[in-house]
Amino acid sequence: MLDEFAINSLDEGIRDVVVLLNKYGFKTFESCEGGKGHCYDVPTVRFFGDEFDLIRAYELCTIHRMNVAEAKRVYRKTDVYSEVTNGVPIGENWDRPFNELTFSVHSNTGTIYLPC
Repeated sequence: MLDEFAINSLDEGIRDVVVLLNKYGFKTFESCEGGKGHCYDVPTVRFFGDEFDLIRAYELCTIHRMNVAEAKRVYRKTDVYSEVTNGVPIGENWDRPFNELTFSVHSNTGTIYLPC
């Protein structure tokens, strides 16, 4: 569970999603409200879990009227290094997959929430 300092340091536009997911046991590790000057173009939350956790998180956000644009599993390769190669990669390795939810900012609310 996030402490108060961690919650206050989150981007305001994605804070509610991160708090909600953590409240229901999801382990988030990266989030951004998106937009100019941010890491992502759109509001994004990344969290650990399997594909069923992704479905549960999507449904949870939908129930809370959040405008989920995309729910996906992310698989990526990273370079493998050896101490003897002086920083030159010696191959690639698959990272453990993680989940990602992205949200659309609704034109009527200016937030990721859908109007009631």
